[in-house]
Amino acid sequence: MKNKYRIIAERLLFGLNILLLYFLLLEKFIEIPYWLQPFGRLHPMILHFPIALLLLSLGLEFFRFRKEFSKEKFYQDFLTYLLLFSVLTAALAAVMGLFLSLEEGYDGAVLTWHKWLGAGIVFFASVLYFARDKAWYQEKIAKISASSLIVITLMAGHYGASLTHGEDFIYMPIIAGREVVVPIEEAIVFDHLVMPVLEKKCNSCHNQSKAKGELIMTDKVSLLKGGKTGKLFDNESLEESLMLHRLSLPMEDEEHMPPSGKPQLSQEEKLLLELWVKNKYDFEMKVLALPAGDSLRLVSTNVLNPSGKGKTYEFDMPDEKTLETLNNEYRVIRPLSKESPALDVTIYNPKSYTSQSLLELEPIKEQIVSLSLNRIPVEDEDLTIVNQFTNLERLNLNFTNITGNGLQTLTALKNIEHLAISGTSVALNDLKPYLNSLKRLQTISIWNTEIDVDDLELLRDEFKNIQIVAGREGLDDEKIKLNVPILKNQTNIFRDSIALNIGHPIEDVTVRYTLDGTEPDSLTSPVFEKGKVWLDRTTLVNAKAFKEGWFGSINTTFSVYKNKYPPDSVNLLSRLNRVHPANGHATFFDGDFGGFNANSPAWANNWAGFSNEDMELFLSYNQEIEVASVSFNVLVEPETIIFPPSQIEIWGGKSKDDLKLMGRMTPALPTEERKPYIQLISTTINPTKVNCLLVIGRTVKEIPSWHRNKGRGALLLVDEMFIN
Repeated sequence: MKNKYRIIAERLLFGLNILLLYFLLLEKFIEIPYWLQPFGRLHPMILHFPIALLLLSLGLEFFRFRKEFSKEKFYQDFLTYLLLFSVLTAALAAVMGLFLSLEEGYDGAVLTWHKWLGAGIVFFASVLYFARDKAWYQEKIAKISASSLIVITLMAGHYGASLTHGEDFIYMPIIAGREVVVPIEEAIVFDHLVMPVLEKKCNSCHNQSKAKGELIMTDKVSLLKGGKTGKLFDNESLEESLMLHRLSLPMEDEEHMPPSGKPQLSQEEKLLLELWVKNKYDFEMKVLALPAGDSLRLVSTNVLNPSGKGKTYEFDMPDEKTLETLNNEYRVIRPLSKESPALDVTIYNPKSYTSQSLLELEPIKEQIVSLSLNRIPVEDEDLTIVNQFTNLERLNLNFTNITGNGLQTLTALKNIEHLAISGTSVALNDLKPYLNSLKRLQTISIWNTEIDVDDLELLRDEFKNIQIVAGREGLDDEKIKLNVPILKNQTNIFRDSIALNIGHPIEDVTVRYTLDGTEPDSLTSPVFEKGKVWLDRTTLVNAKAFKEGWFGSINTTFSVYKNKYPPDSVNLLSRLNRVHPANGHATFFDGDFGGFNANSPAWANNWAGFSNEDMELFLSYNQEIEVASVSFNVLVEPETIIFPPSQIEIWGGKSKDDLKLMGRMTPALPTEERKPYIQLISTTINPTKVNCLLVIGRTVKEIPSWHRNKGRGALLLVDEMFIN
């Protein structure tokens, strides 16, 4: 005897089947009212629940007729109600899905398959449920039906994932793993660089089956056609094209693309699309057809053949203080990539060069993997110093004074992959023995040497695995990328105002800068002139170097801080974390900034840490001051639970016994794990005259629910503080 609730559920299931069939047959004539559309959009959220229950009930149905289960009343009753509830929720999810499919942007074969397979699951499972008590429904039919339904459910899920994430979503890791790198000589900007970005980040919502905003981005014709809001490219003003506009909107803007919650473009991907559009979105353009110094060519080359990216090294990170000491106006040292210990060293200015320039590199000899001595008067005896840089992979000795005898001294450099000796007196008999010892060498540049055309052919025949560059074909590769500009102010902290001083070790270099947070370009950004740029507030400066015949430098940023009222005395009222004592109470005004590389002394030594108690800092002044803001730098490293303060309070008054609350703010806390960064937090207050301040930074006591580690409170790391 069926209970009344089961009867109601069965009638509801029958009604949902009729409703589902009605929508399937008459969907062309149906328009969903706006108040029902949210109901349809719940489809992706709830469908996983009935799928899981349905697969479980079908698995149990497969074994229903076994002897040990066939007479087990609890098993049979539980299975009946589980199957009924599963089919009922599946029907509800299917109706929601049909509502969602009637919104604009959904079309194509994938949608059709997903829709009919989803409805088929409901119809088939409903028939199975109502027939399973019939006499003809026996073990064989049960197994075939359950197995078939499981297969249909998996197929429907596959097409649903394709609609949501793109048609190759499941196989994308395998496809990416098998991806063949296109030789740069054959690379087409759109086919091999732009299209892969669109496929990864855009096509899941803009394809033939799911054209959000009536926009399809899977081919050239569709891209040129545009979508509901217009064409993607504006020929009259490429910089204002719709594609670039949507990519540049803030994340919280509902028109930002890709939308929040979807995988976002990296800075490199965003720059690539921007440069391609600004280059008139040419669909046939080859990478090497672009001018040698063109930004799009440089970015494309870096994507196709990234230097140092993805490569790991066993040696330690270099000491940052040592790097600061070794960097000067004729020698520039920089990491190959942001988090790599490997270093690239370039020595400039032949007039100031001596052997000491190389000897001074001894503290970082293990980390040097790239060394450029182009047009420097290096002698054979200097190469004995270079021979100590045993991890060298790239060595540029073009137009130096070396000979074949000097080359033979480089016996320890077994990792050399790229060697340039153009413009030297090296001869064939000098070079051949050396090449035989270099098992990893990939390219060598030998134009304008003692090696003639006949010798060149002999070399190419004997060393077929080495690309030998000779003649004019190698000239473009000798063009050097400018190193970044340098902030030459003795300190980047000032009291009232400061004359910005940006320098560069190369003569006649044009430095362009911006003060609004944007990246400078080579045409419109202001040219830096010493003594003419004065700053009277905390400012982030972006700068790039340009010079004819050179590749422009990458963008670099300098933070220049105003600190109008450094205190006359500092008293730390709370205890510092024993791992991060830094310089005690002096840490906050000593001018030594912390970094965020765990192997760097600036990380370990310059941050004042608070873990189990709040930061409380008492500042005293001999004379009355008028305070309007208090700012300080904090390190944020969500993965290791290094968070900003949960709240900041600023108290002030004439004495420590007469303090009043002047300002309070709640900084935004991280919402996900991400790479570490340094954040300047400023608390603005109504201008108030005081003789002392109490700055309180409250540590995060309860770890957010999204973080996997719930065992301890957050660590607060602070370095410099600025009172204005």
